[in-house]
Amino acid sequence: MAHALHTPHPDMTIVSDDPALWPLISSSHLSSYFVAASSTAVVYDWVLTFEQEFELVLSQRWSFMTVLYVCVRYIGILISVINLLWSLPISNIDVR
Repeated sequence: MAHALHTPHPDMTIVSDDPALWPLISSSHLSSYFVAASSTAVVYDWVLTFEQEFELVLSQRWSFMTVLYVCVRYIGILISVINLLWSLPISNIDVR
């Protein structure tokens, strides 16, 4: 008697036990750790230097260079945080 092939439900995640994917999974984990560490360093640097930044740059008369500094500084922080959120693992568990 032949076994019928089981077709997974369309909402189910397909899990592969293929050893060829293990290096890809490992590099993905390493990459996410690097993103988390570097984003933490960027935010930590911002927290440590914000008081000086406010005193020396933001509270002074604004010029073109001040605007450029603020754009580069805060766009970099924003990109770092977005990159961190993008690299977080997403759970597909549907709790009912």
